[in-house]
Amino acid sequence: MEGRAGRFRLALPPEIAATLLAVSTVALGALLGVPTYGIFLGWAAAGLAGTGRPARLPVLARCLAIGAVFGAGTLAATSALESVLGPDLPQWVCAAAVLAVANPLMIMVGRAPALSSVPGMFIGFSTLFAVFLSTTAAISGNILAALLVTVSMNLTGLVFYVIYNRLTGRPRAERA
Repeated sequence: MEGRAGRFRLALPPEIAATLLAVSTVALGALLGVPTYGIFLGWAAAGLAGTGRPARLPVLARCLAIGAVFGAGTLAATSALESVLGPDLPQWVCAAAVLAVANPLMIMVGRAPALSSVPGMFIGFSTLFAVFLSTTAAISGNILAALLVTVSMNLTGLVFYVIYNRLTGRPRAERA
């Protein structure tokens, strides 16, 4: 409260704040019928990325989304390559060929300052695959649905990170 006389600041213990948000995540997933691990991954990514500096959070948000787009593109390209090369070639060969192009391209995109969180891209990429392969009927095997759910869940995780920091009352300088 230093420097802000008269202003009340809520400061829950981290265990309580994290539990409230975790329960909210489960409830949100149940209401929407979507897997919620994307929220946890976005939240964890923000904490690991040291997004206490306000400029880093938008970079991470863009990178999570771009990683998910690369994941969707990888799935679509793998499927297209399988169609062209036929059923005699193992699926993993097509996936490896597509990844041999997509992976370095994604890392090169990370050289741009506005997209400089390559780990964030990989979190978005891997979340997309987890959502695509989930057993949730509306999403399973649907690339576009998996992309939309992945991006929305990862970005919701970033919001939960901000809410967590506010609930625990951590000053901005400590939010790393």
